[in-house]
Amino acid sequence: MKKAIILGGGVTGCVSARELGKKGYQVTLIEKNPYLGGGCHTFFMGGHPYTEGPRFLTITDEKIFDYIDEIVPLRRFALYEDTYIEQDQAFYSYPMHWDDIQVMPDFAKIKSELDNRPENVRADNFEDGWINAVGPTLYGKYVKNYTEKMWQVSSNKELDGYEWSVKGFTIQHGERNVTDLGTDKHAHPFEKEGFNRFFDACVADADVRLNTEVKHVDLEQKKIYLGDEEITGDIMISTLPLEELMENTYGSLRYIGRDFYPIVLPIEHLFQDGHHFLYYPNGEKHTRIVEYKNLTMHEAPDTLIVVEVPSMNGKLYPCEMMTGERKKADLYKKALPDNVFSLGRLGSYQYTGIAQCIEQVWDLVKEL
Repeated sequence: MKKAIILGGGVTGCVSARELGKKGYQVTLIEKNPYLGGGCHTFFMGGHPYTEGPRFLTITDEKIFDYIDEIVPLRRFALYEDTYIEQDQAFYSYPMHWDDIQVMPDFAKIKSELDNRPENVRADNFEDGWINAVGPTLYGKYVKNYTEKMWQVSSNKELDGYEWSVKGFTIQHGERNVTDLGTDKHAHPFEKEGFNRFFDACVADADVRLNTEVKHVDLEQKKIYLGDEEITGDIMISTLPLEELMENTYGSLRYIGRDFYPIVLPIEHLFQDGHHFLYYPNGEKHTRIVEYKNLTMHEAPDTLIVVEVPSMNGKLYPCEMMTGERKKADLYKKALPDNVFSLGRLGSYQYTGIAQCIEQVWDLVKEL
């Protein structure tokens, strides 16, 4: 029987264990934390379920919905997001909505900027792209400070690592929920424990080592060292940061972390009914507040919110939008030996969600 080593027990690692098991591999999965699921693991505070950052499935392919739903039934929902614009002292929908723009105190200026936009909105950095798309006033209200906080940069011109184009709609009309993929293209488990049982089911036939630190990785031999124990595989799948896997051969890569502050409040609901996120694109340190009851449908007389503050603590968001960082990540990926694969958000150095992580695994397994 062929053997596979998987480093990391998040979404990508767990799905890899399941798919390799179907192919007849004997799988050993190593996870440093005492739990599976990574950032998608559900924790509890005051009886309220929450994750570190809202984790739900964005349905890009119905096959992925079915893949999870057969293990953990999923509830489809329409995603509603809001933002607080301090200079207007007002709450608006996000994405930007035309009905909100028309009642802004500086609508005449915004309308003039929109009417005089360039025909080609493409640009070689994030700031110029957004200004070309919506004008400097809306960019300043909704995007500038938020993105600079999010990516810990002094200017969004530093985000230069791609040919810029708007993701989804810049200005939305009609429905106020997030509709770039269509209505009801988001899903969350019915179960109070979220995706936790899905992760357990994926690794049911694997040798799972939680709370385990890898002391050294020999990529050429596909061997890992766990203190006194050595494990060798025929293939290795890593979901670790590339530079950690390859001992900083090409230098460190840049990531952004998060500090999460869960708070239980003595009120049944804080947000509008059915609304999920509240963004803060102003001078405050935090970027987002999430009321988790509106995602999990948990019932309680009180509510739990989580305040998110960008920081350099942890490696949650790879800075793939910076040209130098992406090129460095490409050097790492090109240097991987045969039968060693680096997947997932950290392993691919791409800002991926649940669906993209599963697709990466499916694509790889097809080639094996």
